[in-house]
Amino acid sequence: MNKSLFRFTLFFVLLSTPIILNGQAKKLVRKGKKLADTEQQIAYFTEAIDIDNKNLDAYFYRGIARANLEDHWGAILDFSTVIFNKPDADSYFNRGNSKYALEDYKSAYEDYSKAVALDRSFFQAHYNLGMTQLHLKKFNKALHSFLFLLEHHPDDVHLHTQIGETLLALDFDKLALMYFNKCITLKNSSDAYYNRGMAYLDLKDFNKAIRDFNKAISIDKKNDAAHFYLGVSLLYKRNFEKAAKRFEHTLSYNSLDHEALVGLAIANYHNNNFNKARSYFKKAKNILTSYDTAYNTNDISLFDNTTWNLNEGILFEAYYNKLNNL
Repeated sequence: MNKSLFRFTLFFVLLSTPIILNGQAKKLVRKGKKLADTEQQIAYFTEAIDIDNKNLDAYFYRGIARANLEDHWGAILDFSTVIFNKPDADSYFNRGNSKYALEDYKSAYEDYSKAVALDRSFFQAHYNLGMTQLHLKKFNKALHSFLFLLEHHPDDVHLHTQIGETLLALDFDKLALMYFNKCITLKNSSDAYYNRGMAYLDLKDFNKAIRDFNKAISIDKKNDAAHFYLGVSLLYKRNFEKAAKRFEHTLSYNSLDHEALVGLAIANYHNNNFNKARSYFKKAKNILTSYDTAYNTNDISLFDNTTWNLNEGILFEAYYNKLNNL
């Protein structure tokens, strides 16, 4: 082989090698996308990255797969790689989803904002942005996000629900109820009545809350949340026997439901069934401490993240010491 031919051959090999490797990486990505097993997908995408570390599709789809396995930190790293090299709305949106799952709402808000800035018609990003704004108590901005979507999806029940809840947070009670009513008109479902019942409960209109929760249960007897909040509403109405039955029904779906156990403890306390009240309250505390042994069973902070403290704090504080001292 003469020198000129050798040089040509070497040049051709050096030139064609990246093309061949890029082709192999793309082939692995295509195969990975077709797989049903998420861990196998990650293995294929990782192999593609090992061959071609500039294959942004491999990073993106590995990020999706990692998020599906709830490896959100790994997913964030993959989406960040894509964004650093070539920012796009989908990568910001998916990175925002992983941050949202990690309850990093401030960072998720920033990512969703960038996603909609890049793609104004990215409606799911608008919706997630609105939900994040709710978590951050940016209620006016959340309302703006949901109303923008409603212009394009006027019959979407979820949007009407979120607008209703946002208006409640802004103290526009009558207007909020109009949206909850619209939900029932659009879809006469158990969830629609449950959501309006929750609005009435928030407004302390217990009779209407009871009516809606009963309607929700009549449509779907397995709506355990409706059973629970019907019990809460009956407690406020001081109908303790019926309240106890609702909490018992809730427990039939999950015997370890500490929220329902607290409700049963309160109802039995008022019915002078103190032994039962003590037993139910003790069981609720034991369940909560099993989740985090650092808590003291005789400290009210044990209930910090429960529905009773977050939504019914005034009612719960009135009974905590009474139940704890039984």
